[in-house]
Amino acid sequence: MDPEAVERLRTEASREDYASMARLARALYETGLGPREVLRECYGVMFPEELYVIVDAGLWSLNLLAYFTNQPWELAVPPEHGGPVDTPDATADTESLIFARDPDLVPLLQIPAARAGEDDRIVCYRLEELQAGRSTVFCLGVEAYLTMKEREGEAVRCGESMLAVLYEEHAADFRSLEEEWNSPWNRGAGSVAGDAVKQARDSMELVMELQRQADVRASTSRAGIRTVT
Repeated sequence: MDPEAVERLRTEASREDYASMARLARALYETGLGPREVLRECYGVMFPEELYVIVDAGLWSLNLLAYFTNQPWELAVPPEHGGPVDTPDATADTESLIFARDPDLVPLLQIPAARAGEDDRIVCYRLEELQAGRSTVFCLGVEAYLTMKEREGEAVRCGESMLAVLYEEHAADFRSLEEEWNSPWNRGAGSVAGDAVKQARDSMELVMELQRQADVRASTSRAGIRTVT
């Protein structure tokens, strides 16, 4: 693509507007860049390997206890694999609002509340942390943040990485279902089935495998060997 056209798209791009970021990402892919380079150009930082491991595993088909945001995920999917899509899903509005209030946050996931009455959580990277080479993630309550209830709406550190938080979530879900399944009162309507426990275990083990792959890739990258995906 014409370098002047790419520069124009770069100037027009804003994280508040998914369409503008998608146009820039597509143009960058046309210049021959890969997903890592495209995200670096779009955000000015390098993203951790855990993000690309999830993308390569087919993030939209993974059976995890989380909803993925549009950015940065869609921008990490090259055109030959169907991305970035033209139209974002409904979480784009929340992403734009978070950006407007704290541009340093990069929303990644929305984790549904485990119990009624609790708030869903948004898991985010911070650009400042990524710039320092850290994959630290920060969580905020969706309703608390969107309504800005005093200090309840602030993002707080919640894990060393996105996959670490996902593992904790899936491990807790598995333990809860297994305990209920083994309880003597697990009978009749509304009881937990063995299939549900197995699915929870499989999802937990999937997150463990994704973490293993991310660790291997990160070690390979630190050793100066190019990762091929």
